[in-house]
Amino acid sequence: MTRFLNIFKIIIGILAAVFFVRIMIESDDAIKDQASLQTSLISPDLYLAYIILGITVLLVLIFTIVGILRGNIKKTLISVGLFAAVILVSYFGFAGDFGMGFEISDTETLSLSGAKWIGTGLYSFYILALVAILAMVVSTVKKAITS
Repeated sequence: MTRFLNIFKIIIGILAAVFFVRIMIESDDAIKDQASLQTSLISPDLYLAYIILGITVLLVLIFTIVGILRGNIKKTLISVGLFAAVILVSYFGFAGDFGMGFEISDTETLSLSGAKWIGTGLYSFYILALVAILAMVVSTVKKAITS
């Protein structure tokens, strides 16, 4: 299996290098101006990236599910539930209703839903960062007290 993976990595590396060299040989202006060059040079790179991303996501899902099934499923479900609770609290409690979208550029506007999800992500990050900092402080204080 290791030999197969090494050969696979070498093939992917060679393909990526060939695609990279092909792109570097052409000038930027020629690539921008000609749709046929964009299709023949950029598309194979993108397909290779999509394939690698798909394989990576698939392997992450497989190993995550296997790890969950081998480990303590009760603790895993509690952790997932707490994470979902943080997201829900951030979405319904903190992420405000802005009343209108935001202009991204002269031609595009961010929707209300998009703005609310960005706020949710930011508040979720703040909550999780605060929890991590508190956990480090509590751990340090416990170690200081016991030693």
